[in-house]
Amino acid sequence: MVRLFCGTLSLGMVLLWLAGCQSIPNPWQGLPPPATLLSRAEPVWEHAAARRQAFDTLRGLARVDLRAGIRNATLDDAVVVLQGFDAIRLEGYGPVSQLLFLLIADTHQLALYAPQEGRLLTGAASAENLMRLFGIALTPTALQYVLMGDVPLVTLPNVGTFAYRARENLYLWQGQVPPAPQSYRIWFEPYNLQPVRFEMEDARGQLVLQVRYENFQRLNGFMMPYRITVVQPAAGRRVVWQYKEAVEINASLPQERFHMPAPPVGTARVAIEDLPAPEADALPRIW
Repeated sequence: MVRLFCGTLSLGMVLLWLAGCQSIPNPWQGLPPPATLLSRAEPVWEHAAARRQAFDTLRGLARVDLRAGIRNATLDDAVVVLQGFDAIRLEGYGPVSQLLFLLIADTHQLALYAPQEGRLLTGAASAENLMRLFGIALTPTALQYVLMGDVPLVTLPNVGTFAYRARENLYLWQGQVPPAPQSYRIWFEPYNLQPVRFEMEDARGQLVLQVRYENFQRLNGFMMPYRITVVQPAAGRRVVWQYKEAVEINASLPQERFHMPAPPVGTARVAIEDLPAPEADALPRIW
């Protein structure tokens, strides 16, 4: 079910929101440090690489909250289906279980079918197109990594600074992933070496992306965050994914689920690139 909210923000509310952004929850703070502290990042990246190698599929039900400027919307039932880090399928449902949209993407193509509008939208699997359709300025591939509780980097780093922060009881890696000019900061909890916060800054030092991973549960040998928050200050977007109970990892999924079925006769076909660029306070039509 999609719910929309719109209103004006007072100065006090803005300050309260900013204060909340500064006080990020840290459930590991105050816990005993690990028995053996790491002095280098290689074990962290080895763990991340092994986790990626072991991951095959994910299927789960989530609630999604989107904030665009002063506008908010909620999708109560979104089915998330991932095939490795190669393909994603999102299904959005209304209050009486009617299909609101079906989104399917791989590393090259992105498609969204909106039955109530009678439209099939297709285009390149770019961050700009996912922003037009869903309100998130990430590539579909980056979104897959995020929804699996991974950092949105296809190539894991091999250089940078790494240290244990005793006050936070977290590891912090900082560096770049050449040839990209962006800088990254990634915090890891010290017991299972899972990322708990990811930040990306542009070449000017401006924060352009923050991802927070919370409420971890162990599923089929994986530590899985059930709450994932994506903040994009430049785009004026904040999206919270809250997984519900039915999450399955590495279940067998038919390949056909990641191919867009032929729409009904008369469905309008639209190129995503022909849609107008989203405005700061505008929500995509599917919301």
